Amino acid sequence: MRHTRSLRLTALASALIAGPLALSAAPASAVTGPAVTDNTYAFTARVEIGEGDTYRACSGALVAPQWVLTAASCFSGGLTELAPGKPAHTTIATIGRADLTGTDGHVTEIVDLVPRVGRDIVMARLASPATGVTPVAMATTPAAQNDTLTVPGYGRTKDEWAPLKLHTSAFTVNSVTGTDVNIAGKTADDAICKGDTGAPLIRVNNGVPELVAVSSRSWQGGCFGTDAAETRTGAVAARADGIVLGSRLRTGQRLLPGETLSSASATLSMQADGNLVITSKAGKALWSTGTSEAGATALLDAGGNLVVRNAADTANLWESKTTATGGTAVLTDRGSLTVHDSAGASQWSSGTVVRNDFDGDGISDMVDWYTYGDGTDAMHIFNGTADGSFAAPHSSFARTPADYWKLESMKKVSGDFNGDGRSDVAVMYKYDTETKIWTFLGKANGSFQAPFSTWTAPSSSWEWDRVQLHAGDANGDGRDDLIAWYEYPNTSDALFTFVADDRGGFGTPVKSWTSTTWTRSMGKTVTGDYNGDGRDDLAVLYDYSGGAIKVWTFLAQPNGGYANPFQGFRHDTWGDWSATNVHSGDFDGDGRDDVLFWFDYADGRDIAYILKSNANGSFVAPRAALTISAGSMTYSAMKTVIGDYNGDGRDDIGAMYGYTNGTVKMFTWLTKPDATFDTVKVSWSTTSASAWSYPNTHFINRHNG
Repeated sequence: MRHTRSLRLTALASALIAGPLALSAAPASAVTGPAVTDNTYAFTARVEIGEGDTYRACSGALVAPQWVLTAASCFSGGLTELAPGKPAHTTIATIGRADLTGTDGHVTEIVDLVPRVGRDIVMARLASPATGVTPVAMATTPAAQNDTLTVPGYGRTKDEWAPLKLHTSAFTVNSVTGTDVNIAGKTADDAICKGDTGAPLIRVNNGVPELVAVSSRSWQGGCFGTDAAETRTGAVAARADGIVLGSRLRTGQRLLPGETLSSASATLSMQADGNLVITSKAGKALWSTGTSEAGATALLDAGGNLVVRNAADTANLWESKTTATGGTAVLTDRGSLTVHDSAGASQWSSGTVVRNDFDGDGISDMVDWYTYGDGTDAMHIFNGTADGSFAAPHSSFARTPADYWKLESMKKVSGDFNGDGRSDVAVMYKYDTETKIWTFLGKANGSFQAPFSTWTAPSSSWEWDRVQLHAGDANGDGRDDLIAWYEYPNTSDALFTFVADDRGGFGTPVKSWTSTTWTRSMGKTVTGDYNGDGRDDLAVLYDYSGGAIKVWTFLAQPNGGYANPFQGFRHDTWGDWSATNVHSGDFDGDGRDDVLFWFDYADGRDIAYILKSNANGSFVAPRAALTISAGSMTYSAMKTVIGDYNGDGRDDIGAMYGYTNGTVKMFTWLTKPDATFDTVKVSWSTTSASAWSYPNTHFINRHNG
């Protein structure tokens, strides 16, 4: 024990007197061994924190495409427990670049920190994934005494203060504790130096390198700048075997009080009071288990059931009731916590995706396709704000040349097609002899990148006019897909799914359900996760004679296809199907989407009815959630998009209203906790028809006929 205490004190003292280039973390140090000349350790990261007097440099390792594992003390100085969240200083990670003077590899900012309680370890989320670099595998078993480990790092060497090349050293494991690995250099020339804090300790298992620990503290014997009398090469590393990665739990792993998972759009926190909570980047609590026992933990048990365990670990306080042996619980970049089985099929979801969030701030927005009188086109974004109002529109895609795009040739939908937590736009476009799908990826400022196309079909095999297009995550992989309802000339119908890839592009469509007894024009279709399994289903309001209606539910399958529909609701005397406008969203915040009927009565009244979903994807009887008196407004003058416009975890109604005198106003009906709607909130408006034309505004939604 005395030796361990002495080591800690020596390391901290070195940090305090070494000046701005020293690691601020009770630091370990750069390894003194040979320079790396190949890509064997391409997963190693150089982590640079702050500028000027705050500058520090550490090492780390890419353990997932968007996650680097390093030492928490790099960010905290080793004096306090590191708080999760955005780094206090701008932090840049360089990965896959053995020679820092080169241009290969991946350079990006670190935007989020997820520390682990009781260990000098932090998961650092990258602003953009390190594509092209293979992450190192994480060890599932601890290092053992006498194991030989290799440490690659960017710290000092024996004769370099700030080396520009990756070096390695070899170490022997002396002992292993519950949280640490104690090591010593295999030779007098093998040491860990300043700049190596966070460097990975690598063990080769059946020819595969795996990370067992993270460099934390060192004697630094033989390192540049170390007293020549110091010859010890021992070091302490934080164990990493079996730790929770930044956004997922594997079976058997748990979150301790104060620990978190993080994604691009949400944070999952195991609070000290025992409540497991999902919070959006807007700072709003979207979902919780409602548990309250100090010391409780969250566990994905051996059978794949996500549970909150009491402090004594003798009982479940809450459970997802899933069976997913060998599976994972993932906080997706879209903001939902999902449980997947070993095959990757989603079994349960918190249902906390904020749809139509084009700038990734945790609040939905409205985006239009605007057609100008001169034949040019543009997109604008109406940003949602914390109070549910809309900001004035601003350009999100610059005006195109005249007639470059033609509205009448477009079927456009919104969705997060690359799974980065920001909504994108997909367009199925009709050309003279072919049909193409274009993707406009959303950027962090709410604008769009130049579109790219990944699927093309000749008009002879895919007739654009026969398609009704929708967007939703059909296979539960965290990316929205395209679902096409196709009506053949012989009156048969089929559903096709275009599964999105990690670029946001689409491959060859896959057919699932087919029928010869449906007429597409008699159905109004919306998408949503109606049974809470993490896959988006279809709900179809179908017209029958005599004023009867039925809602049919098509449940999504793990492969992205759709099962045969079942009757989710029926009403034999509903009335005018054509006056019933259908929408979808989670209006009560229970994690399952619901259906909304906006009924435009002949006497001028308007009533919005909510059909809450059941656990099997069926629906309860409609309940009036909003009543508008005759003469106040008419639905035909509204362009409506459902979204969570104040970021509270419940979907609201957003709309643009066009008056006969040319005035345009933005409306929001915010959803209350009882799943009814508050009085209308009016925000941006203009009275000048020349400044903004309501007929020229075409909002992009999750469905397009």
